[in-house]
Amino acid sequence: MKCDETESQLKEWFEKLEKPLMNYAFQIVHDREEAQDLVQDTFLRFFKQDEKILQPKAWLYKTLRNLCISFLRKNGRLQRTTDEEQLDFLDSFNRTTESILVKNLEKKEAVDRVSHAISLLPKESKELITLKFDQQKSYNEISKITGLSVSNVGYKLHHIIKELSSELKAEDFFR
Repeated sequence: MKCDETESQLKEWFEKLEKPLMNYAFQIVHDREEAQDLVQDTFLRFFKQDEKILQPKAWLYKTLRNLCISFLRKNGRLQRTTDEEQLDFLDSFNRTTESILVKNLEKKEAVDRVSHAISLLPKESKELITLKFDQQKSYNEISKITGLSVSNVGYKLHHIIKELSSELKAEDFFR
């Protein structure tokens, strides 16, 4: 790929995803400056890739996620076993604890990623999702609140969820 094409591709993806990636990183590391550094590092790695990236958006999110986890580990916010805990019993206990911490982080990340995807939806779509899942309203109740017919509420929610699912699958969110 020519350098001009690579720069053009990088610029396109940077303009499209810088802000969503910043929000995503901040949800994980809870530090704006560090989130910004991690996003910049992600784009730098994207730019330096020799091979063509087939799914840039998925690659960027996955790379950023890995950088965030590395940052948390490096800064002691996601801890590993220490030298003092080399006994088999303690070592296995710590691996279990770390596994639980990683699973909790991944669960929180999943919730944050879905919330982030929802936050990017148009206002009407966000409202329907909020009414259905946060407020647990029935289609009939949503219909009365929004003025949409019951069948239209069902149709729109179906398509919103299908679109969100497709987007998250494209980002390799579901492993």
